[in-house]
Amino acid sequence: GKPRFHSRKYLKKSYTGKSIIKTAGKRYLKIPKLGYVKTSKTGVLQNTKVKRYTVVLEPTGKYYLSLQVEISEPEKYSLTDKQVGIDVGVADLAILSNGLKYPSFDSSYFEKKAKVWQRKYARRRHLAKLLVLQNKNKRVLCPRSLESFTNWQKAQKSKAKCQAKVANQRRDYLHKLTTHLVKQYDVIVIEDLKTKNLQKNHHLAKSIANASWRIFRQMLEYKCEWYGKKLIAVDPKNTSRICSKCGYNSGA
Repeated sequence: GKPRFHSRKYLKKSYTGKSIIKTAGKRYLKIPKLGYVKTSKTGVLQNTKVKRYTVVLEPTGKYYLSLQVEISEPEKYSLTDKQVGIDVGVADLAILSNGLKYPSFDSSYFEKKAKVWQRKYARRRHLAKLLVLQNKNKRVLCPRSLESFTNWQKAQKSKAKCQAKVANQRRDYLHKLTTHLVKQYDVIVIEDLKTKNLQKNHHLAKSIANASWRIFRQMLEYKCEWYGKKLIAVDPKNTSRICSKCGYNSGA
């Protein structure tokens, strides 16, 4: 059928289709109405059935193809007869019950670059608006529009690239960590934290958002389901006060 576009008010520029996508060789996909698209992931699509596709234009200026694919069940990981409890934190993303610690993702470098480009973007856009107003007040025959100025658009793309770099590196780090944990342990116990409530603390909100506790738990949930492991979420009430050995509640 015809592409189904989102509303103009929607942040992402994308459309979704249900037509058949075919693999053409090792490096190309044939998409209806778009033609041949070069990609390196055609090997993953073997023995699969593509149900739906979505083409997205990111703020960085790059196009991405998202596929909804029907595949067979993945192979289960071998059992290790190990159990572990995980306590998530800010300085260390995961502290295991056996003493191992995994640090939180450090995004300071690209965040600083994104702040620099954010300031440049705001300043350039403000100056462009002033020039547009001047043309309007002077009643110029061919007034310039805001879109005709390219400097602020370049700054916007540079800022978006830095922010996308942080998001991609953080997601890659979480994927590697969760896959390692699922391979190592058969039973994983984690606190059932309400991240949205914890982010109301403005002193810790940014650190909690950077740690991405919610994404970390979501990855553990579906990977445990895929690979035949078990994830247990416990009530976080008094977990920091009750001794794991004798059960004494310090109340502190």
